Amino acid sequence: MNLAIWKKAISEAWVSLVTCSALLLGFSWLFVWLMSLMKIGAWASLLKLMPSFVQPMLGLPLADLATPAGQLSIVYQHLVTLLISVGWAVGRGSASISGEIGRGTMDLILSLPVWRATVVVVPAVVAIVGAAILAASVLAGLWVGLSSVSMPGVPSAWQFLPGSINLFCMIFCLIGITTFVSSWNRDRWRTIALAMGVYIVSVIIKMVGRLWPEGAWLEYCTFLTAYRPQRLILMPDETGLLAWRCNLTLIGLGLVCYAAAAIVLTYRDIPAAK
Repeated sequence: MNLAIWKKAISEAWVSLVTCSALLLGFSWLFVWLMSLMKIGAWASLLKLMPSFVQPMLGLPLADLATPAGQLSIVYQHLVTLLISVGWAVGRGSASISGEIGRGTMDLILSLPVWRATVVVVPAVVAIVGAAILAASVLAGLWVGLSSVSMPGVPSAWQFLPGSINLFCMIFCLIGITTFVSSWNRDRWRTIALAMGVYIVSVIIKMVGRLWPEGAWLEYCTFLTAYRPQRLILMPDETGLLAWRCNLTLIGLGLVCYAAAAIVLTYRDIPAAK
């Protein structure tokens, strides 16, 4: 693979990667500190105040969420964590093809002696490595937080490793979906809008599937059903089989989308930039 493509992909991604990693590490650390300020039993009392119709959305028994580990596991479902993770996935996935076409640089890249699939593979590898670093940053933030504050009843930070692995797989999958959308678009902002639309619709479908008993089958219609970091963290007896099933589903769907993106780019005509 051409060294110039690698240098370009890394140079475009490293600043946002460092920023996102620092934000996730700092937020996870801050989250642990804030949770440590709550009195013992206060979190359990707060959970009991939730309306009964909201509890199915949590996906776990309240008794598990009321534990110190359950309290900290929320970081994997927190809006800040998801915004940064989804932002990285959609940003990197949209830049590789439609971003280059929109800037008018795709013709220059394809003039290099490389296969068209390389244009998909190289940015994908950089984005995937970045996804692993982001997931590790959350775990590192939890470890630093637990090492610096006193929080009774909290086990080792390594208990949260299954959650970080599941987060990585979710980001991997969303990068693949966005790359596929990018492969048949010419405008990066349109790609971002479509990819975000897929994510938002997936969130809505997952919520409806949990809240509507007759519509439980809807959970099989969204890739986010396989994103269950809290369950993997708090129910270690299920971690083995469930983790393999969830993570392989996300990785498999992501790989299918990457392969489809490579095929589309190989055979499509590259339009001129607007």
